[in-house]
Amino acid sequence: MFGVLIQANSVYCGIDLTEIKLPEQCVFLGVLRESQVISATANPSIFAGDYILAIAINPMMVPALKVTLKKIHSVYYSLNSCLLEARPTASQSVDSDDSEGITSFNSTYY
Repeated sequence: MFGVLIQANSVYCGIDLTEIKLPEQCVFLGVLRESQVISATANPSIFAGDYILAIAINPMMVPALKVTLKKIHSVYYSLNSCLLEARPTASQSVDSDDSEGITSFNSTYY
């Protein structure tokens, strides 16, 4: 038995436990969240900071189970935050039209 900490960029953030496809001969025991164990039968949603508790019935399946549960997005990803900043480039320009009192912004962000 072991627990895997779910990072903010885990592919499992925001999904239910039963949506995760485990390797053969592996089962979920539950989720550890804030010192409280939630049984797998409750099918909890998974959040960053949770530990997924699982067991490999056959010890040879432990590496496959760990790889499965540690899957992350290739770029930092979180449902709650974005670490990318919108920065104007040198070609940013501001055009104003005094006759209508409207200012339009033509910007390019990368």
